[in-house]
Amino acid sequence: MRSWIPVAVMVTAFAVLAPGASAAPSSFQLVFVGHNVAANYPSYGAAEHVGTFTTNSPLCPSGSGHDIANTPQDVGTRLFTCDGSGATFTATISLHLGELAGPLANLRGEGTLTSVLTAGNLSDIPGNLLALAFRSTWTGTVDLDATPPTVAVAKDTVAKLKRPARTYKLRLALALGDNGGGPVSYTLNLIDPKTLEALVRKSGSTSASSVGWTLALKPSASTRALRLEVDASDDVGNKATLKKTIELKN
Repeated sequence: MRSWIPVAVMVTAFAVLAPGASAAPSSFQLVFVGHNVAANYPSYGAAEHVGTFTTNSPLCPSGSGHDIANTPQDVGTRLFTCDGSGATFTATISLHLGELAGPLANLRGEGTLTSVLTAGNLSDIPGNLLALAFRSTWTGTVDLDATPPTVAVAKDTVAKLKRPARTYKLRLALALGDNGGGPVSYTLNLIDPKTLEALVRKSGSTSASSVGWTLALKPSASTRALRLEVDASDDVGNKATLKKTIELKN
């Protein structure tokens, strides 16, 4: 009997094909027809997924794949080999028991998957994994873009207010950019290093070149500087970070 295993995961993958760049991320699908064999490396669940795949990409329309690593947290790594060219790419799989596959080249991608059992049943998990065979379908966006987004502080002016006591007004702006011209997602934390409290948390996604705020802050009495931390990512999973100290005026 066929049983559906719903899985929602994020994947970041990379490969070793010819370099290149595209104007914008494109839709990508990979279908992996696999089964389990005994793992030849330390593995959560002791099973290694092996099989064949097809994709909608002319860069690598078909090939074979097998797992090469798995952590105690059940995060696996799979090596794929393209038919004909012999080009290879890897995908990070989380969670491995849920099953997943991913993209190509200088390629980066993110997406979700669904998987259906073609042999065995759910009661075989985790005690009888070698009885299972499956077909997983990975969909998402990919781009021949391995360049992380840019993130910088465009403005950080601080003024101490007369009232309320120990209150500051901060005008803060971030400059954000993506190599492919797409949106950049960001998470911002402004931390009081004396108390480790996040005085400000901001997150969002923008295609604009900058985003800014006017903020009222009340750090601890002994605090003379704040720590700014920003994480940014583009829509195929390239990531960048920014850390900066913002001095407070007396």
